[in-house]
Amino acid sequence: MMRTIDNQSQDIFLNGLSLLLGIGLIAAPWYFGFASETAAAWNAWIFGTTVAILAVLALMQTYDWEVYAIAAAGLWVCLAPWALGFQEATVATWAHVSFGIALIISASSEVWRLRESPSAYEV
Repeated sequence: MMRTIDNQSQDIFLNGLSLLLGIGLIAAPWYFGFASETAAAWNAWIFGTTVAILAVLALMQTYDWEVYAIAAAGLWVCLAPWALGFQEATVATWAHVSFGIALIISASSEVWRLRESPSAYEV
């Protein structure tokens, strides 16, 4: 069974935030100047695009699998600097950790809404 919620303003805000974070992650390699670091740049582009697509889907009606996928992407983005061997304490590392934490917080807030809101229901 999946849980879903007919989006209200809070859900649209949280999914919009995830969309902006995804777009920000896509732009981060150019904005922060690590586009030449292959692993860091490609990771940002791939997971930024993934998050942006999931957030657009969730803007209409939020399903729990979309939110869990965004949270998992956020967790990976946080861990990627060490898993992929970025240089320690670089801008790429801090950008990934910052975006990852923000994605986890946003997705966790939406999971809470899916679990606690009276307007959420099983499909």
